Amino acid sequence: MEVGDSGGIEVGPASLKSELKALAKPTLGLDVSAHARNFFDCVKSREETAANPRVMRHSHIACHAAALSWLLNRKLTIDPAKETFIGDDEANGLRSRPARALAEQVRL
Repeated sequence: MEVGDSGGIEVGPASLKSELKALAKPTLGLDVSAHARNFFDCVKSREETAANPRVMRHSHIACHAAALSWLLNRKLTIDPAKETFIGDDEANGLRSRPARALAEQVRL
């Protein structure tokens, strides 16, 4: 299932779509500035964010894994508990920027 900021929903396979209740007419998704504002407000107030942090973390890990798979032009297998790629040192090396490169970028 994929939900876009435009409010559109894509469901596959078709058998899953048939199990869902009728979906409401798509509306615009969450305003990105409102999402950021909620996050910063919660940093100050120490309250919970509107988005579930655990769900968001796992969603972002899946998206980054898919992006690395696309960049490397091959399938990758991820260990969700360790958040590493199984048997793929090259992919694991791309999980984050080298600390020195990041420090140099911050100085700019």
